[in-house]
Amino acid sequence: MTKPSQRAVPLTTPNAGDAPTANVIAHAWAQVGAALSPHPDCPLPNWTGGGDTLHQHLLVIGNEHDSDLVSQLRHLEVASARFGKVGFVGPANIRRLIEWSMGERVVVLSRMPRDVSDWDLRCPLSSLARTLGPQAAHAHAGRPFLRVSAVPARHWRDRLAAAAQHGFCVGFAGLNALDSIGLTGTSLNASRLTSLAPLLRVPGVSWVPLGQEGDGVFDAVPPESVDWIDWRTDCDDLADEASLIDNLDLVIALDAGHAHLAEGLGVPVWYLGATRTALSGSARHDDRFDRYDTHFSPESLSHPADTDGFRALPVSHDWPGKVDTAAKALLAMATEFQGWTR
Repeated sequence: MTKPSQRAVPLTTPNAGDAPTANVIAHAWAQVGAALSPHPDCPLPNWTGGGDTLHQHLLVIGNEHDSDLVSQLRHLEVASARFGKVGFVGPANIRRLIEWSMGERVVVLSRMPRDVSDWDLRCPLSSLARTLGPQAAHAHAGRPFLRVSAVPARHWRDRLAAAAQHGFCVGFAGLNALDSIGLTGTSLNASRLTSLAPLLRVPGVSWVPLGQEGDGVFDAVPPESVDWIDWRTDCDDLADEASLIDNLDLVIALDAGHAHLAEGLGVPVWYLGATRTALSGSARHDDRFDRYDTHFSPESLSHPADTDGFRALPVSHDWPGKVDTAAKALLAMATEFQGWTR
């Protein structure tokens, strides 16, 4: 028979008067979950905006499946000015880039901390801009918000100088997006790049494909006459890609992720072939994308009127026409190229 002093605590729902007991049990279960799961739920209360936060610590949580992840990083710096400390927990492939870009303003964590006593609030990165309010609306508007380390940047600059046949280096990102523009029915190989032939034939251009292993396009190789510098397998994370992109003169992107990455670095970018539905998060509220315009940096074209031909129509519309127009604009850039550096 169990002695009264040794009776187990009944596993029943505590009454209103048992609030301290309920808190202890909830904290214990939170610790168990943090210990057992590699991606545990965060027991911190969610920040909904406002309040006196200058002496509070905010933990921002990024989702690796968020296609707008890179673009949303601009809001971390805004949050760091509102809070005493800001931490970031997110995908491994973006952590080094955040450390380079945010410096000491943001603490980058490899996983959710088991002990969250040093943090007061949490906020998903995807809703950080909305939670920050109007202050975030113009954060880094038109200005770079990403930075790369000098040593990796110099590494890629030296490799480009040794490998590129031409001084004008253009990155091409999102080859796997060719599936979404109705170019199905063939394998992703050299013949698959036929739709891009007008671009690839532009003289004086060295092409640098961008993307990560597993994107299904590693067998996509253009004709030998095209200077195609493929270092995709040498890029382990977004920091490597950013260091390479930082040395390019232009990026032509078929996917939002690389367009945001180039834009964040201040590299001229053409966002070709995207529709409004292909964008997510804050990008949907950007007037440039809502007009279906391809995004050009102001210095990308000698004649701004040329951008009128770059309308990212629904995927069933005139893709060859868009490629031809892009090729004409690229030819003008390549012809005028005098070896400028950003």
